[in-house]
Amino acid sequence: MGGGKKALTLKQKEVIYVGRLDYNQKRVYRVIETWSLIESEHPDWKLTIVGDGPERNNLEYLVQNLNLQNVSFEGFQPPVPYYKRASILLLTSEYEGFPLVLPECMSLGVVPVVYGSYSAVYDIINDGKDGIVIPFSKDGFHAEKMAEKLSVIMSDEKLRCTMADNAVKKSSNYSIDKIYKQWLTTFNVLLN
Repeated sequence: MGGGKKALTLKQKEVIYVGRLDYNQKRVYRVIETWSLIESEHPDWKLTIVGDGPERNNLEYLVQNLNLQNVSFEGFQPPVPYYKRASILLLTSEYEGFPLVLPECMSLGVVPVVYGSYSAVYDIINDGKDGIVIPFSKDGFHAEKMAEKLSVIMSDEKLRCTMADNAVKKSSNYSIDKIYKQWLTTFNVLLN
């Protein structure tokens, strides 16, 4: 992992989703629903869906049905080139364990905007500082709330760059060296 200021200068007006295209866990239709609320306000931005799965045809149909113009489906691809160019990542899963996509994208200056439906997200993202967490609601997912927060970041380049820089710094908490040292300390405590 590693980003830095140089990586932030390569950013495009692109929002990405990276992951499996399924209904039960990932709920990617929420990404498209959110996008449909803001695409016309941000015609110079695009949404890129990186991944594949059983819901791909349904999602492509949804994009056509909503007459969305700036959405592309890339299929299964190595994600790093997308992380290098994208500015924002959307994750709308119903549940997750520890989604590796978050520290991976953050390490390359991608600002995560995430639905807070699982506790690990609050360990990874400092809401408002290095990403955005839309709080879990017992009433269900609200695309309007996510679209509102996403639109603010898309509209404010200075805020987006500050958050991206903070995301790069935060991602260092998940580097191999840091994790190795934490495990080594834990093992030494257990052995003594």
